[in-house]
Amino acid sequence: MTAINGYPAWVRASDHTTYGGDLNKKNWQSQGVVDARTDVDAAALCRLAEDLSACSRTCPFGVISWTCVDTPTPGVPLITAVNLMTGIAIVDYSGDDPPTGFPSAARNGTGDVTFTFAASYSDAYGVSGAFTPRHALPGSQTAAAYATAVISGQTVRVRLMTYTETGVANASGTLMVL
Repeated sequence: MTAINGYPAWVRASDHTTYGGDLNKKNWQSQGVVDARTDVDAAALCRLAEDLSACSRTCPFGVISWTCVDTPTPGVPLITAVNLMTGIAIVDYSGDDPPTGFPSAARNGTGDVTFTFAASYSDAYGVSGAFTPRHALPGSQTAAAYATAVISGQTVRVRLMTYTETGVANASGTLMVL
């Protein structure tokens, strides 16, 4: 059995050494690549390790698409797609009834939704790591509207507004969280 090294990517604590990089890494017996189809040179492995650590530091934790349910009567947002580092929701779900491990969503008003994330998530190997939203990049999928986001602890509040500063009814949006 292999013991997992390092933290999950969303902790943003891994560097090139986590992925096998080392400035003193050398090829075995100072030989270069013997078979380019199967061998990896020490320099190439170090480059790969740094590139992988850069990806884990900068990739989003998740991307969420949703639709506000305002008519015929205001209701809970419908989550239409979720792609997290921990998993993908393949079916739509109501914001107040998320599958295990996925964020919930609550309606605050017309075009106004709050997403709540867990304080910790586990990866496929069962290694858990704390998660706190640091950056939120919202987008409107509704014409003539713009989106804003405010982070507060484990929540991200997104507002979809018209250019006359009113909430957009039945709006759709996307949220990228890092």
